[in-house]
Amino acid sequence: MFGKNDKTKESGAPVTTHSQPSKLASTKEIRTLIGEGCKVEGNFFIPNATRIDGIIKGDLTGDSGVVIGAKGRIEGSIAASEAIIYGTVVGNVDVQRLELKKGSSMNGDITVVNLITEQGCTFNGKCIMKPIEENHFSEPKNEEGE
Repeated sequence: MFGKNDKTKESGAPVTTHSQPSKLASTKEIRTLIGEGCKVEGNFFIPNATRIDGIIKGDLTGDSGVVIGAKGRIEGSIAASEAIIYGTVVGNVDVQRLELKKGSSMNGDITVVNLITEQGCTFNGKCIMKPIEENHFSEPKNEEGE
């Protein structure tokens, strides 16, 4: 099932379903999958990369990333290192990196360092951009002065 997609990507053939997927979107990185048709309630801790194609009513918290598939729906907040949304999120998102893909719907507030949006996504809420923790721009100025 996943092998066909991986072989297509490795062969260099263009992938037409998504534009330039991030490392997290790779099927090799996904370790947990909540499939289409699953409906669950409760708060989840996601210790590794997770893909959600079902419906979750509850909060997602974790150290790694989460991919919300095109038919996936989250009704709760997300706190993780990275989130890629193809489906629907109704709740707040607090991540380092967020991608809102074409056709996605995000209703809630975002707190993020890096935000990537594609034309055709929907976002209703407030966005707070966190500062980058390591400021690489100030280091060269200090070195030149020495």
